[in-house]
Amino acid sequence: MELSSMLAGEPFTDQPECVCPVIAEFLRTYNDEVDERRRRDLYAYASNAVGTSSGIAGERLRADMVLRWWIGVDRPRLRRARLLMWGLAPGVAARDADVATRAAHFAAASPGRHAAALALLDDLVAVGLPRRRTMPKLDAAVAQAAVRDQGVLGLRATCAQSESPT
Repeated sequence: MELSSMLAGEPFTDQPECVCPVIAEFLRTYNDEVDERRRRDLYAYASNAVGTSSGIAGERLRADMVLRWWIGVDRPRLRRARLLMWGLAPGVAARDADVATRAAHFAAASPGRHAAALALLDDLVAVGLPRRRTMPKLDAAVAQAAVRDQGVLGLRATCAQSESPT
């Protein structure tokens, strides 16, 4: 987070104002608990997280996303308990940071959860960003010619899929 504060031109701190507190808490905790190999993957998020601060509504949305992710990758017998414990107090700001901290501890505990944690961070950073078209619109005649000439358009939609937890 210190790198984020420097990139944003803010005073050197691990709590930059330009970064959503939920993202910052998840990144700080995760960074502190993972090995050097996984930590290197987090450098890009120092830049990506700049500008994600969007007020309490954005924080609440991101905390709920973290909670749903955590519940989704945790053992089935703990899912209901986590949902009851953390889902009942969405109006408490401290709950948002605590959810991020605990989910980051959970993610860091197993190297097999690293890809899923990065996918979560991608989703958290993407909240509030304008949507971009992923494929250009094609004229019908151009599309038919492409299919006739190549058999396929050559365009495909891709999406990141998180790995199953181990």
